[in-house]
Amino acid sequence: MEKDKTILELIERLKLIINFTLLEIVDYWEADLCAIALKRGNKLVYISTFNYIEKKVLNYDFDLEIIDVNHIEKLNVVRKGRNISEDQLVDEIKLFLEL
Repeated sequence: MEKDKTILELIERLKLIINFTLLEIVDYWEADLCAIALKRGNKLVYISTFNYIEKKVLNYDFDLEIIDVNHIEKLNVVRKGRNISEDQLVDEIKLFLEL
């Protein structure tokens, strides 16, 4: 995975907190080096650091999405978070993905 260090380091920290055997890391945004997603079943958490890579304190944007199994390209965004801390992001991931 050739992602920005902000994403790679986040994944490593998340692996210490979250059981990744229950998740799939997906990259539907290969051209966006600051974005990645965590998927469990039909639920997807899109995570981006793009807006914060030049900041002293790294924050995150996220979208919580439900995948329509009949139309895989169709995603329903159920919640968005912008400019949130890593602790808040972890809480959102755990709650949404039921971890």
